[in-house]
Amino acid sequence: MSPHDVDQLLDRKLDVCFGHGDQNGDGVLESADALALAARIVAYIGEPFGSDKAQALFSAFGLFWQHVSAAVDFNQDGRITPLEWRTGLRRAFAEDETGFTEGFRPLAEALWAICDRDGDGTVDAGEFASFQKAFGTSAENSRIAFEKLDRDSDGTLSVDELLAAWKEYYTSPDPDAPGNWLFGDIWQKDIWEGTRVKL
Repeated sequence: MSPHDVDQLLDRKLDVCFGHGDQNGDGVLESADALALAARIVAYIGEPFGSDKAQALFSAFGLFWQHVSAAVDFNQDGRITPLEWRTGLRRAFAEDETGFTEGFRPLAEALWAICDRDGDGTVDAGEFASFQKAFGTSAENSRIAFEKLDRDSDGTLSVDELLAAWKEYYTSPDPDAPGNWLFGDIWQKDIWEGTRVKL
């Protein structure tokens, strides 16, 4: 990662995440965006939409949206702006460890279940790359992310490793935190298009 003011780091990470979530590019997040992202993941992984794993993922994204929107949709209009996203996520996750766990663990478990194509309880680099494609992550950034997040260097990622990465990504201002690399190098110019992530 290029050296940048650490005060900008968390905002940049949250902005990249907002871009992933804003599936229709209208500048706000709505429940439909969360379900559209879930659908992208299911499609890129190659899971049948009617399967138990796919339905569990849609359910987890729905619960995640309810949890997040309750914390960040300040005017309760069902639409989350970039400012609400930044401010609310800092409060809901960076300053509240219980809130982070409640919001992310069910989603992490559902994601890992659907990514784990061979049913061995872990996700390897190829399975991780399929999941990352849904977020517009390049093959090179997916490779970098996997290497950074595989903390025990065993060639697989567990749910706990994913949660550790998510926690650092969404809450840590530390420029050396491995979780900063969840989607590769977030400072690369070619992942950003004006105000949103290239998908």
